[in-house]
Amino acid sequence: MKKQKKAVKMKWDKKVIIERIRVLEKLDENLTYTHVKETDSALVGAAVKYFGNWGAALEAAGLDYAEIRALSKERRNEKVRKWSINKVIEEIREVAKVEEDLSNAYMKEKHSSLVAAASNYIGSWKKAVEMCGFDYAEIQKRGRRMRQEREKSWYRSLLLDRLDKLGTFNERDVRNAHPDFYKLILLYFSSWNKAVKSLKDRNVRKD
Repeated sequence: MKKQKKAVKMKWDKKVIIERIRVLEKLDENLTYTHVKETDSALVGAAVKYFGNWGAALEAAGLDYAEIRALSKERRNEKVRKWSINKVIEEIREVAKVEEDLSNAYMKEKHSSLVAAASNYIGSWKKAVEMCGFDYAEIQKRGRRMRQEREKSWYRSLLLDRLDKLGTFNERDVRNAHPDFYKLILLYFSSWNKAVKSLKDRNVRKD
């Protein structure tokens, strides 16, 4: 019987938190406390631990939290005014054709105006989804699975960044000099060669 692999916790510090916030900012994500807590609670928790509160973490990343909140409210109000019950139902069915994850957390991240409209016109995202004929329990289950995959992908990216900075692909050297890091590579990539190939493929795409 195979031993179950233990989940590896993100190693946070102020630099990692700021970098992650800036990535979200570049992707034009909603950076309000409520939104990020629902989509990436680990990041918010780390920000509060290291900076005292979410606003301070944003300020450290060079962002104006008051401006972010005002813009988010303005966009949300503008978008919600354009909806109706029928429009919400129609849009959910269209989104379901291209999105595998219809969970509340993911949809708030990618289609925040639709979720806001569903709550405003139908009462909640759950009710709106069920009105479209979807099994909400199944959607939540799939959403949890896909969130785990997205987190795993994010952690793999961090590991590849560190591997790239080491400047060597010699497995024995890395295993001897950085045993803990080497174990994480095997945990997330199954083998050293797969990790090296992933990094080389990523660098080719960047070029």
